[in-house]
Amino acid sequence: MTTEELKTRGAIYLEKITEGFQSYADVKLIMDEKRAYEHFKSLKKEYGAENSYADFYYFRLDEDSREMVNELLTADEIAYLQILKPLPEETEEEIIFSLDDRLLQIIVKLNAREMLFSTIYFVQPDPEGRRRTSWWGNYGHEYICFRDQK
Repeated sequence: MTTEELKTRGAIYLEKITEGFQSYADVKLIMDEKRAYEHFKSLKKEYGAENSYADFYYFRLDEDSREMVNELLTADEIAYLQILKPLPEETEEEIIFSLDDRLLQIIVKLNAREMLFSTIYFVQPDPEGRRRTSWWGNYGHEYICFRDQK
């Protein structure tokens, strides 16, 4: 999926983090890898898999950078990423992926190790009335959540 398609689905998509601080309510959570995985898995269940996405720039990395990332991944994780790999002509556009549990595990692992940061998007309100949110992975196990104002 492209970023334009994600925006069409109603995601809070920001080119720069400063846009988020200016335009949305924000909160910062500090979560280790395990806690982040459980937190986002729970949100995915609440919002629905069809409303849960992540940007994942792994396929845009140059070969040396990708090798550094691969050193942190298991053989199974690398094999899984090959299944997700977009076609060569799509690599520049296709960076948004449906958030499944395997991709989520990889994302929180790489965020925790400060190797490759991703943003996680929940685009529709859940049955409890939550608003759409975007979660930016950041240094120091931080996740910055941008959400609609109440």
